[in-house]
Formats: sequence, structure tokens, C-alpha cells
Amino acid sequence: MHSTKEPTELERVLLVRAYIGNESEEVGSTREILALIQSAGGTVVVQESQKRKTPDLRLFIGRGKADELREIALRENTSTIIFDHNLSSGQVSRLEEVTNCKVIDRTELILAIFAGQARTREAKLQIELAQLRYALPRLSGMWHHFSRLGAGIGTRGPGETQLEIDRRRARSRISFLEKKIEEVETRWKIVSARRTGMFNITIVGYTNAGKSTLLNTLCNTCLYTADKPFATLDTTSRRMILPDGSEVLISDTVGFIERLPETLVASFHTTLDIVRKADLLLVAVDRSSPSRGRHITTVRKTLQRIGVEEFIPRLTVWTKCDAVDDLRYPRTGVAVSALSEFGLDALLNRIMSHRDRSLDWFELVLEYRDSAILHWLYKNCVVRNVTNGEDASVRVLAGALRGYDSVEGKMDEAKLVRNFVRLPEPPETEHAG
Repeated sequence: MHSTKEPTELERVLLVRAYIGNESEEVGSTREILALIQSAGGTVVVQESQKRKTPDLRLFIGRGKADELREIALRENTSTIIFDHNLSSGQVSRLEEVTNCKVIDRTELILAIFAGQARTREAKLQIELAQLRYALPRLSGMWHHFSRLGAGIGTRGPGETQLEIDRRRARSRISFLEKKIEEVETRWKIVSARRTGMFNITIVGYTNAGKSTLLNTLCNTCLYTADKPFATLDTTSRRMILPDGSEVLISDTVGFIERLPETLVASFHTTLDIVRKADLLLVAVDRSSPSRGRHITTVRKTLQRIGVEEFIPRLTVWTKCDAVDDLRYPRTGVAVSALSEFGLDALLNRIMSHRDRSLDWFELVLEYRDSAILHWLYKNCVVRNVTNGEDASVRVLAGALRGYDSVEGKMDEAKLVRNFVRLPEPPETEHAG
């Protein structure tokens, strides 16, 4: 997807990282914060760090370091300082007074990225709500942004300019947005009700793990993708055909990241709800990333944080395997490459096995072939095999999407069933007849 917009000059940024206690610098985390700043429209011209036993209550860093930042910013002609940490409103306000620069913390940086990436009306509502919830208790400190610099990272959003409104108007706007998002949630519930009975798969993972690219390849779609954090904010669902010819629903949603802001988790409740209701989670992990272990831990903790139950089956999908040499590793999960299509057949078969184990399988014999009954079975079950008997009877081997009771009730109405047998486990894979 190409943009017709003229390239804009990147905002010059001074990046500050503090290592508290036993914390140490990690290559992957450094690369990540640089990518986040670039995605927000900035470029890091200077990096500064400080080792501390505990954060300073007033400035997070020491006063001497803050004075040094002011001199560096003046020398390097930058008026924006970004901390890879979450700061209190008081710390931001005092840092801006000392450095004479706009100060952005990690949460505000991520919110700025979301604001810039929002494309749909739903995403824009959710981002504006998250920004207002973040800004409301911090308005006095955030006024420094507006008085010093009226543009740039952290000073724009998809709705009204949040930094110009007072607390009363902010609360009023929050109430309005919550009602609008409730309407969206109601529509989502209606759509979800129509899909009841389908096996639902959701792709989750760290941001930029290749989730949307994987969905595009599996479903032959052309969703927007980009090699940057949070390229996709909206939930997208598509039908996917399994090797036995049956269909499942597969969804892609917003990526996770370390220290995902609480305001985003709250505002994206509707979007993340699809993760909680999934029958199978595909946990996408970038195999080529040196920080993949840290990413796996973050995804697991984020799933717990948003209330995803442990009993929902999970399948690890190691993505971007075209960028690594050893495809034998790892032993668990499935290694794939969406670009070369390596491992996709194995992935589809693993998905089908998970789906099959979730169904109530049965065998029934109809007195004769009835097209209406067979149509109902194909719509409400995974039909594995249909065989015609010599006496005009029809044997059906299938798995119930809504449980045994739904099938038995329907067959009792039809009064065509000669025999109905529940099967203790999925039958061996055969293509539907």
C-alpha cells in the first residue's frame, strides 16, 4: 500500500533511558524504542542513559543529569526528549521546566503512534478515549506541551486537540466516547452471534511479529501490512478453508508490547474481546528476533492481564523463518514463512487437529437421502464423510459445532434417523463426500 502524502521532516529527539537497580541494557529493547520513535514521526539524534538504584521522585533522573539534558538539547537543536519509561505528571512537568523541552514518556509515545496509525472510525474512537483517559489526571502538566510546542509527537490525536480542553470538557468527551464505543460493542455482539457455531481462531503476538502477513497468506487477502510497530490496530476476520474443505473463522488483532498502557487495554476492550472468546489462539513469534524469549513472556503476561483463560488452546507459530538458517528449531509449535509459504500446510493440519478435538463427533444413518437434512448438517457440523448404502440409506460421519444435543434435537424432528452413535474421539481425516 503506497501513500500519496509528501514526506515530512522527522522530529529530532533526545532519547533517555534509565537503568534502575539491576536492570541492564538489552539490544532488542534499544532497537524497539528506536522503532517506536520512528513510527511516531521522530528520529533519535542523541541517546543518553543513567544508572540509578531508585528513580528520583521529582525528576526520575538526577538533577545533574537533567541539567545535562538541557545543554545537550540546546547543542543538538532538539526540543523533544523521550523517556523509555513511564513518568508521573509531576515528573514530566518538572523535567520540562528544567530542560526547556517537551518531555514524552513511554505511554504517551505509544498513544501518539496509535493516534497516527488509526484508520477506521472505531480505532479513532478508541484511541481518543485512551488519550483522554491518560491526559485527564495530567492536564496541568501536559499544558506545557501546548504552551511550548503546538505540534509534534504527543500533541496530536484523531479527535479534538486534547491539550486544549479542560477537565470538565474532557470528562464530557470521555462519556460521549464511551457511549459510542458501547454502540460499536453492540454491533460486534450481533455480528458474533451470526458466527456462532464456527470455530474461531485469533492470531495474537508481539507487535510486528508478522500476524497480518500470516493472515493475508492463509486467506489470500490483501490487508495493510508494514514493517513497523502497530501497523494494524483493527480486528479483521476472514473465513479460512482447511485441508478437509471445511471453513473456520480466523482473526487478526492489535499487537502487544511491553508495558502496554492501561488506558489502551481499557479502551480496546471490544477489540480484545475476540481474543477472550477464541477457540484457538495462534501465538505468532518472530523467529528472527533476538528478543523472541522476552516477546513470548510479554504476550503471555498480556493475555493474563486482559483476562484470557488458560484453558483456551494455544499453538505457537514461529514466523519469518525465511530470515533464519536453522528451520529445525524449535521443537514445539510450527515454523512458517508467510513469504515463502514454508510450513503453511503443516500449520493448517495442526489447526484442523485442534478444531477436530473441540467437536462432538457422531455417526448417524438416515433412512434415505434428504437434501434438506444434509444441507443442515453441512451448515451446522463438520461433515467428514457421506456414504450411500445399498438400501438407499445414507451414513454420515460428522462433528457437531454446537454439541450433540443440537444434532439429536434436529434429527428427532426429522424422524429419518435409523441410528445415532456418539464417537469418543475424532475419526481419521477423510475428505468430505
